[in-house]
Amino acid sequence: MTPGARPMLRLERKDKDSHMTADRIGAIVVGGGLAGTTAARDLAHAGVRTVLVEARDRLGGRTSTQTIAGREVDTGGVYFHWFQSAIWREVTRYELPVVESALLTAARYLVGDADGVAAISPEEFDERQRRALSAFWGDPGYPAALPRPFAPQTDPRLAKLDAMSIEDRFRELGLDAEDERVLRAAFSDYGRPDDTSLGWLLQRMSNAIWSNEAYNALFAVYRLRDGMASLLEAMRHDGGFEVRLSSPVTAIERDDRGATVTLRDGSQLTAPVVVVATPVNVWRSIEFTPALDGPHAAATREGVTIPDVSSMVLHVRGVSEPVVMLSSFGDQPFEIMVTYTLLDDGQLLQAFSVSGRVTCADGHDRIAEALREVLPEAELVDVVGHDWPTDPFALGGWGSLRPGQLTRFIDVLDRPVGPLYFAGADIAPQFSGLLTGAIESGARAARRARLGLTGRTPDGAGGPR
Repeated sequence: MTPGARPMLRLERKDKDSHMTADRIGAIVVGGGLAGTTAARDLAHAGVRTVLVEARDRLGGRTSTQTIAGREVDTGGVYFHWFQSAIWREVTRYELPVVESALLTAARYLVGDADGVAAISPEEFDERQRRALSAFWGDPGYPAALPRPFAPQTDPRLAKLDAMSIEDRFRELGLDAEDERVLRAAFSDYGRPDDTSLGWLLQRMSNAIWSNEAYNALFAVYRLRDGMASLLEAMRHDGGFEVRLSSPVTAIERDDRGATVTLRDGSQLTAPVVVVATPVNVWRSIEFTPALDGPHAAATREGVTIPDVSSMVLHVRGVSEPVVMLSSFGDQPFEIMVTYTLLDDGQLLQAFSVSGRVTCADGHDRIAEALREVLPEAELVDVVGHDWPTDPFALGGWGSLRPGQLTRFIDVLDRPVGPLYFAGADIAPQFSGLLTGAIESGARAARRARLGLTGRTPDGAGGPR
């Protein structure tokens, strides 16, 4: 078990009147992240006997709740906002307490690049980012190409923007050097700017209604007080579906009657429908028969995530006030560092090495050295975290699309293939790569699978139009 992670117990509903007690499994969900857990709950609520199989010994996928300094903290997906309807609906449904990020309150901002890390006031950061964003999305053709950002592939003009990278746009603009420095730092969580689709970034911006405040809110405003594990646990108890942990899937074979899922221990489960809710990068480790083809095969080969993300929470002393540090991709050991919470004994810092320059596997001394490069006064006490690229059940960090992938994959990869239904944050139609996207995708896959069980062809071949 990941150190400090909450154990997730199996739960099986025993109501004699429920379809859950039938010998025949109605649906199998492969993957117990937010998408898979959402799909399993929704299917179980519909009276379908549902079995969720998860490779790890916990639910959560690319979220991970660990313990440091006596606190439970998230070292995977963390932040969301109330205007992201899918996740906020779950937060309010289960009445889960939230706390605000230091992004809203920190008086100390730092911006990094290849020349080092320098202090900047929150007011100057906001002014420069606001000016740079306004220029970045200021082409009037952008809103015209994304009139309905929840269904981005419907406008052919977007293909030209999808073929460009973020770096291409920077080269077009010729921003003020300091404004560009701030914006590059703010964009670091997308990955390499020369290998990230401009069209995909613009879809994010259009979902933020081209507003500086709404754009900032997409990323780091609220988190669950008791960690993402509290949401997963609430979903699991509410759904009452069966959970099989420590059960990696090695093969999925489908025919016109359904699909058979083979686990690493050689056991097999068969059901009329299977929801594949693993990260797209993990599809390559599953033997599909018949093999996936078309866009699914292309996505399996290419990958759709930032490849080298390591996420950590650091217990540090010597830094008393809330701090926000952002650095352009690859120029500092950590691209993102935000106060998680203040302690009597220092504070907890959420830190992301998006480029993978420092990893949990490097050990305490190397992480302490990397921390001092960013915050020279900081003393590292302890660290927990996760190296997502070396996790065989993630094989990469959060979703990020390369040039050309938006129009080929979004609203395409989640289309059913026979009895297989696909879900996950990577392929979510509106908020791909975000926590809320995982939930929206899981709910849609469950709906389509329910229709499939009734013999009806799901009408969702691309979302709302």
